[in-house]
Amino acid sequence: MATITLAVTVVNVGGANYYFIDGSQQAGISAIPGNTYKFDQADSSNSGHPLRLSITSNGTHAGGSAYTDGVTTSGTPGNAGAYTQIVVDATTVQTLYYYCTQHSNMGGPFNVGSSSTVRLKNIKGFTVQNLAADPLPLAQAQAADPYAGTWSSGGALNTARSNNSGLGSQSAAVAVGGSGTPNAVELYNGTSWSEIAEINTGRQYTASGGTSTAGITFGGYPSTAVTEIYNGSAWTEVADLTTGRSGLGGCGTTTSALAFGGISKTAKTETWDGTSWAEVADLNTARIE
Repeated sequence: MATITLAVTVVNVGGANYYFIDGSQQAGISAIPGNTYKFDQADSSNSGHPLRLSITSNGTHAGGSAYTDGVTTSGTPGNAGAYTQIVVDATTVQTLYYYCTQHSNMGGPFNVGSSSTVRLKNIKGFTVQNLAADPLPLAQAQAADPYAGTWSSGGALNTARSNNSGLGSQSAAVAVGGSGTPNAVELYNGTSWSEIAEINTGRQYTASGGTSTAGITFGGYPSTAVTEIYNGSAWTEVADLTTGRSGLGGCGTTTSALAFGGISKTAKTETWDGTSWAEVADLNTARIE
């Protein structure tokens, strides 16, 4: 597209030398792919101060190395025709730094687009986009292991049950009610289960949503409309469902939940706004459990 010439001078400020780019000390440069950026070091003040680029701030002085992709140099700094230039394209690292190979702390940033260090790499003839921090491009990782991840068993529930419901996450879950233990509630901490405050109205085939410290459970067998909210310590009964049922599905939070379906293959759907339930559009297909 275009060649952008950047006039480089070296100025002593407070006893230390710094690069000035177009008159600005250690100026940050925002580059655009498609352009060539030419650091013109013809000014005599550049003598003894070769400019290079690196992915490491302060380059070799901070343990980094010179970045050479698309980079060319010519001449001797301080003399006519001396420059370092870089052709910026889709493969250029987005966060670079210009620095002096002979002296520390003279340079500044050279950024291509954002600072997220996204690169395009040529993998087996195909150009794919990946984060430089990724161990492998996503497509390559999936091809190598399409079933990535493993299952492992956690600690057993204290009270075995069936037809219960659950809420929370892999490391903070709650099991609610169930056949044979209709009031029992247990908390999982990522390693083991512990029994906590029971629900006020025991039931099975109930639906639940939320988190281990802010959960909601509603409905259940026998066809109850009871709704209870958990605050991390105790369960409190709140406004009932409009239509009591069991074997229903549910999701959401203590202030925004959805109940749908249930015995006997109903299409009934209700929403919870933190205060009350309201019937809304039915499911297209009635269902249970």
